[in-house]
Amino acid sequence: MRDTAPDRLTDPFLWARIRGALLPVNEAGHSFAEQLAEITGFDRDTAEALEVEYRRFLYLAALTKAPREPLGPLRQAWEYHAGFEGYLYDFCPWVLDRHLALVPVSKITAPAYAATRIDYAAEFGAPPPEPHWPAPAPRPETAPLAETAAG
Repeated sequence: MRDTAPDRLTDPFLWARIRGALLPVNEAGHSFAEQLAEITGFDRDTAEALEVEYRRFLYLAALTKAPREPLGPLRQAWEYHAGFEGYLYDFCPWVLDRHLALVPVSKITAPAYAATRIDYAAEFGAPPPEPHWPAPAPRPETAPLAETAAG
């Protein structure tokens, strides 16, 4: 795991809160990373890396009021975390210092995800790693409107 130098970050205090925050442990005593391994099918090391990347997503989302969205495994991690009772009323206000509600995937998801990936590179000094941050799907080619009307 790459560590993040706090002096490079826009808000090192926010990052310290997120890094130090306890993520949910389930009834069986499994850590958040172990739970992520169960729901994603990743091995333990990959699931632990996913937890780190999820914390980075939370940091990026908390830095701005603009929509920030994850896809793929990060989306699974967020959906799972948001399903815990304390997420919205404890974790968000105390750790993130803002309301970060999970919203359904919509038309805004693709541009919000692209913006999140750009923020990641700017904030952490490297592009977001796969498989946790999958590359956006290419946009389908569409014919110009004049061609479709004539055809």
